[in-house]
Amino acid sequence: MQAITDKTSLHSVYIVDEEGISKIFTELKHMLTSHADNHTTLIYFSPENNFLFGRELEILQKRYPSQLVLYPVREKVIDASTLLQELLEAVINSNTKHRLIFILSGDEELIYIVSNQLWFLGISKDQIKIYVLV
Repeated sequence: MQAITDKTSLHSVYIVDEEGISKIFTELKHMLTSHADNHTTLIYFSPENNFLFGRELEILQKRYPSQLVLYPVREKVIDASTLLQELLEAVINSNTKHRLIFILSGDEELIYIVSNQLWFLGISKDQIKIYVLV
């Protein structure tokens, strides 16, 4: 196993739904453009297959292929809880950065389900940032 030596490196994992993407899209772009050595993962739930910023995300993924990994999920978060658990485990287990944070932005159901799964997987509350939609 390779040791993580860079104490400032960051892996940001955004977990959003259709409502939440608009709240974090600017932050996600800033993360990509200003932190070239960091990783960004986006898990995006859109059961209606109405991915807001879909084209923009495709462009960003092509522009920053070593930094941005995109997982579009075409189900409601409650219907995809097994898939979500597998995705979260894979992201956590494959992390190569010193710090790992999770940014949640979406409806109450998404926040509740995802935060509980993260806690179950051993992620502490200080590693989770929640954007409340109003």
